[in-house]
Amino acid sequence: MEFGQNVYVVLCGFMVWLAIAPRISGPRYEDWFLAYMAALLFSLIGSSEIMMVKPVAFFFTVGGVFAFCYVVARSMVLIRIRK
Repeated sequence: MEFGQNVYVVLCGFMVWLAIAPRISGPRYEDWFLAYMAALLFSLIGSSEIMMVKPVAFFFTVGGVFAFCYVVARSMVLIRIRK
């Protein structure tokens, strides 16, 4: 079970979790972000339980963890241009 063999699954997981991530400018962003974080946490716990049977699910969720880190970093760094 090498990480190199499952790079495509990690990339697919990243894209799917990034697509369902809440938008910063959306209404009730805090509530949606909490739900997003809880869903990822439960998915990670569930996929770690079945890692020996279905390792693809675990690597898909690892892509979700990378997407979560990207969403957090994106929301923390704001670039503003003043005139």
